[in-house]
Amino acid sequence: MILSARSTLLAASALLFVFPVNVRADEQGFRPHIPLPEPVETRLAGSPKADNVPMQGLPLRQVALFSSGVGYFGRAGRISGDGAVELYFQRDELNDVLKSLVITDPSGELRPATYTLDELLARRPQNNDLQLPPGETLGGILRRFQGALIRIEAGSKRIEGRLIGVATKSIRDKNGDVTTTDVATVMQENGLASIRLDAVEDGVLVTLLDEKLNRKLLAQLENSANLLTSSIDAGFRPITLHFAGKGEREVKAGYIQATSVWKTSYRLVFDSPKKGAKTGADKSPDIKPLLQGWAIVENTTDEDWKNISLSLIAGRPVSFTMNMAAPLYVQRPDIALPFSGAPRSQVYEETIQAAKARKPMSRPMASAVDGDAPALMDRAGGIFSNSGDFNSERENVAISVEQMIQQQASASTAERGELFEYAIRQPVNLNRGDAALVPIVSQIIAGEKLSILDTRDTTFRAVHGMRISNNTGMHLAGGPITIYQDGLYAGDAQITNIAPSENRLISYALDLDLVVGRESPTYFEETLSLSVSAGVLTASRRQRQAQVFTFRNKSDAPKTVLVQVPIDPNFTLVEPKQADGKSPTEYRFEILVPAKGSAELKFVGERPISETVALLNSDVDTLLNYVRFGKISPQLKTALEGVVARRNKLSELQGRRVSLENQVREITLEQDRIRQNMNGLNQTSELYKRYVAKLETQETKIEKLREEIARLRDMEVEANSALSTYVQTLNSS
Repeated sequence: MILSARSTLLAASALLFVFPVNVRADEQGFRPHIPLPEPVETRLAGSPKADNVPMQGLPLRQVALFSSGVGYFGRAGRISGDGAVELYFQRDELNDVLKSLVITDPSGELRPATYTLDELLARRPQNNDLQLPPGETLGGILRRFQGALIRIEAGSKRIEGRLIGVATKSIRDKNGDVTTTDVATVMQENGLASIRLDAVEDGVLVTLLDEKLNRKLLAQLENSANLLTSSIDAGFRPITLHFAGKGEREVKAGYIQATSVWKTSYRLVFDSPKKGAKTGADKSPDIKPLLQGWAIVENTTDEDWKNISLSLIAGRPVSFTMNMAAPLYVQRPDIALPFSGAPRSQVYEETIQAAKARKPMSRPMASAVDGDAPALMDRAGGIFSNSGDFNSERENVAISVEQMIQQQASASTAERGELFEYAIRQPVNLNRGDAALVPIVSQIIAGEKLSILDTRDTTFRAVHGMRISNNTGMHLAGGPITIYQDGLYAGDAQITNIAPSENRLISYALDLDLVVGRESPTYFEETLSLSVSAGVLTASRRQRQAQVFTFRNKSDAPKTVLVQVPIDPNFTLVEPKQADGKSPTEYRFEILVPAKGSAELKFVGERPISETVALLNSDVDTLLNYVRFGKISPQLKTALEGVVARRNKLSELQGRRVSLENQVREITLEQDRIRQNMNGLNQTSELYKRYVAKLETQETKIEKLREEIARLRDMEVEANSALSTYVQTLNSS
């Protein structure tokens, strides 16, 4: 190691030029810590380079943006023989890359991809570091090497030996001026020698003669350079892809990253139907609108997109983040070392029977070369090797980038399972931080102009709308639509995803030429049938709900009005017998309103109602109402009349008993009054004797009443039992 006192040599970085990093011939193009330029013969052409962004080892070829907020990035480049390339990612991007990275090498073998745990290294103790602060002087650096073998050359003076120390001294020159300098003391074979370290004209050259210290200092400086590089690269971290193979070939890599969501917007342009144009007596004229669709694509990555194959994929695949880059440790319990004394000697008893022969294993254990044993190649589906040498008979099922995102330049859209894709036909160029409107559709579609009334709108105002048919042959992602009619802006609308050949309604403005009237809903019920079973009368009814809307068209052209009515799950549509359309939540009825004319729409819903009446407990008047029902059968009428007669008899008995019980209660109250009056009278008085006679008469009457009440109770029990028996035996309809 050589140290110099010349200005810049005071900085530790100057030492790199004395001891360059050695790289073996088979590692050219690979720098594990310091990303140096690749040799010309292995450089992958076309890699983008932006300010403060490291050069990527594989050029970007494919970008597929998903509407779920992620993007697939496919890279490809040519490599010869064994080699390695580096891909750089921001720290917050690393987790998605580690979760999704896929690599293909068609004629080679993949090796592990590596990356550095910068956070872990930063937390490690650095007690053995030399601690070289920036701006340190040569004397300050040498103070850390006390006892080391060094050689110091200052002009014509040269000393060599072990460094005793470096002291700061004040020296007065010939002019009397005092200067401060560092003086090194070295122990040589013939004694101690000192030398000043401030020689300016010829400089001071210091050489470390201890190879271990030399390597330690070099490692310290290289680590400092790595930290400097990381800060210059704005937090980018490399992932190194290692390849092993022969010959020149193309390798590919792909991964998922978080991106902004791409958006779609549409323009619908049409002209009003010409006067007198008709397509039939029962509908308004059709129109032929032009549908133009655009996708808004934003490049929020750290590199420019140059001649990439761009795909826009609509759908919502499940996507999540997971911290894959940080080391994960498991808390383990602290268990004391197992320790026990020496085991005691044991004497075992003699066996009575000979030991049974051990049963052989049902299946021999597979050896390492057993063809039936599961191998890593089987479990991984071939992802760890593309050579096919592990099992020549097995089909190579390695995943490739092309199989993941397969581009069809001649097609506008393609289905991808539950997703659909817009494959842009021409290569796309989009600088980082820029956005673009990409055309995805421009085609004449089928359309019918309508006026739409939603009956849930309390204002009862119809809106201008259209029924458009997606005859473009491709999926249309959801988004806003701007409507232009006769060359003027007419309003805005929205659509959700529309599959090919699917129809969709849109609305964009109030229809001021259509007056809507609505009558209050009317309800009526009708009894359909009666039946009796097990003492219960069941009445089947039908309830109907009717609604009427009237429309008046003030314009000079007929209007097709589409009326949306919420579906009531309790009612079944009976008039009209069938709706013109139906969504998951509403019926759709269409009616043609002539020019300057009116029309009426009536729809009726029906629901069944079942009512049950207990014959034993129901009101007699309710039963009489059912007896008078005109559609009742003679047998059921006779049965109900029998129930009414028995219920009337029972009610009569109950009424008589209650009347007698009331008489007993009144007499009892009168007796209480008389006894209270008697307490203040002389027992020999005439009034007292009269009270006694009256009490005797009342007691006689109470006894007779109670006897009659008891008899009526018995009759009630008999009548109630007869009624119950009669009711339970009824079974008629």
